[in-house]
Amino acid sequence: MTLEKVKRKAVRKNPNLVLLYGAPKVGKTTVLTQLKDCLVIDTEHGADMLDGYVHNVNSREELVEFYQVAGQGHKYKYFALDTIDKLVEWTEKSVCAKYEVEDLSSLPFGKGWYEVRNKVMQHIKVMQSLVERVIIIGHRKIASSVENSTAVDPESLDFSGKLKNMIMSACDAIGYMYRDEESELVVSFQGGTALEAGSRCDHLRGEIFLFDWNKIYVKEKVDESNTKQKR
Repeated sequence: MTLEKVKRKAVRKNPNLVLLYGAPKVGKTTVLTQLKDCLVIDTEHGADMLDGYVHNVNSREELVEFYQVAGQGHKYKYFALDTIDKLVEWTEKSVCAKYEVEDLSSLPFGKGWYEVRNKVMQHIKVMQSLVERVIIIGHRKIASSVENSTAVDPESLDFSGKLKNMIMSACDAIGYMYRDEESELVVSFQGGTALEAGSRCDHLRGEIFLFDWNKIYVKEKVDESNTKQKR
């Protein structure tokens, strides 16, 4: 067997893992209920006044039970975790209870934070194993200046540290949602010094547009040459 130099074409265009975050009540949960074949895993009862496919979970234990049921089969194309913030909160409390401490900082050598990171990322991996596409919803942390510096701590997810970086690194696309001057819902995949956003997907990289699922998940074109070869 020899290693040949062969340039491969992209095998997909759309993101399998998307992170969307923004201010409270901006419309994140509403747009989730408008996405066809999407099940909203609602951790904060934010969808109680909305029509849609919604499954309420009130604890990590209930979320694990949901995985077990979903693993037996379902008809959804998307799972949307609304919100990641609640999962992090539940996980932190469970780790504190496990070690009988009131705060994770009480555990030496960052052991508590390490365990929280691993558990949260494992939840994301389990969801990805159960459905074709996963959407993560998060709250925002407002951009602020860094003390004694000209630098800016950018607008991002409302928790910091390695976990935030791990979640963002795992995502194919990160969009920031906000309302423009006409109160239209906008999503930005354009990052900068004051905003963390971006995408690996060509059709989303650096884009800002009125929120539209059809622009986030575009139609995949079939490679006709590959199709002919298979025939």
